[in-house]
Amino acid sequence: MKQIYFFATLSFALFLSFNKTDAQTVYTAVNTGNWAAAGTWATGVPHGNCNHCAITIKSGVTVHLDESVTLSGGSTLMIGTDNSSAAVLIVDPSSATGDFVSANNLILANDGAVNIIHLANNISFITAASAALSQYDGVLTNFGMVTYKEIGIAPLSFMGNNPQNTGPSSYGTSLAGPITLSGNGTLPIILSQFDVEQNNNKEVDLTWTTDQESNSDHFAIERSINGGAHWDVLGTVAAKGNSSVTVHYSYTDANPAAGTNQYRLQAVDKDGRFRYSEVKTIRSGLVASVSVFPNPARDYVNITLGSEPAAGSLSIRLISQSGQLLAEKKVTNTGGTIVTFPVSSYPHGNYLIQVIGQDGTQQISKLLISKQ
Repeated sequence: MKQIYFFATLSFALFLSFNKTDAQTVYTAVNTGNWAAAGTWATGVPHGNCNHCAITIKSGVTVHLDESVTLSGGSTLMIGTDNSSAAVLIVDPSSATGDFVSANNLILANDGAVNIIHLANNISFITAASAALSQYDGVLTNFGMVTYKEIGIAPLSFMGNNPQNTGPSSYGTSLAGPITLSGNGTLPIILSQFDVEQNNNKEVDLTWTTDQESNSDHFAIERSINGGAHWDVLGTVAAKGNSSVTVHYSYTDANPAAGTNQYRLQAVDKDGRFRYSEVKTIRSGLVASVSVFPNPARDYVNITLGSEPAAGSLSIRLISQSGQLLAEKKVTNTGGTIVTFPVSSYPHGNYLIQVIGQDGTQQISKLLISKQ
């Protein structure tokens, strides 16, 4: 089994506050366009290594990432400023074949500061869904020699420029808010596996494996039912402490909430330091049972909802790759419903189907409209 180093810190919240000792350099995207284009930004362009930067993509603006950008020194990227319209970051495909420098990527540095990307609302999103993407394109967290893919296509992790794991990226090829990604720090634990799965009793089983531990104390199992705005500690599991062999752990959530449950591990060492694992998601009920067909679509596309009725209504949206809302339907009688969108008038290309529950839970599916 390929090892994934357990020092990617992904913490999720709707709102974060930061103590600043000096002013950040401010960049605001006010026009749709390429990241590297001066006309996209109100003042200046956040090229290359953006150290202690405050970057905002305003609502209604779509930015195409067409270069490699590293956020360092306590930098923030805010995508979306209000709920009036979507703010979108699109990772364009590059021809990079051997390194990150010539790729189109956004990298969160692990430099002792808190560098974050914040998606402000559920209509704003990042997408790296193009089939032509290089393996070096996407949104990544960097920890010296190890780089970890958060949004984009495989591979999942790299040692330097060399792929180490060919699994899917942490959050797939598209990620909608509200959510915050951050990367800040390491622990001497190598986590080679973390999975969550719903069993036949409708409980959620969590399993994880460490290949190395040093001075570890315990794991706290945390769950969020509101998109990461708040996390509850479900329980703790004692850690091995010091080990150079494989150790297996497990925990069962006997009472998962209806809808979307997010889980993460907080690994705590004996000195009180801690870091978080990646977040794993289990969806139950209607939103978990969404399917899109035919895909590719030519004249129409069907969105099938689950057989179990959901509380409240659902919104189903067809969105272009530039973030434009093309069509939307609201459904109240949700159990077993099939919703159809005509698509013959749209040009060939990639689109997104977004299904949003009344409680804010959602699912995004990629759709290809083909004219062939």
